[in-house]
Amino acid sequence: MNMASLQQLASQIGLHEYINYSSKNVLVRAIQKHKGEDPCFSTDKRYLCKENCEWCSDCRMLRAVWLR
Repeated sequence: MNMASLQQLASQIGLHEYINYSSKNVLVRAIQKHKGEDPCFSTDKRYLCKENCEWCSDCRMLRAVWLR
């Protein structure tokens, strides 16, 4: 999901204070927290994550790029 889509989603669910953030990590974690999920996107938890959430492909992609 690109930044514009994340900012739009944040706006739609009422996270107006996060609309101007340019960090994907901050936006996704705020959305996760709002949904009652563990705000784990792109944290050290991703190394052991077995979840198949809506963010897993982006989260795991970030890990793969970092490990190169």
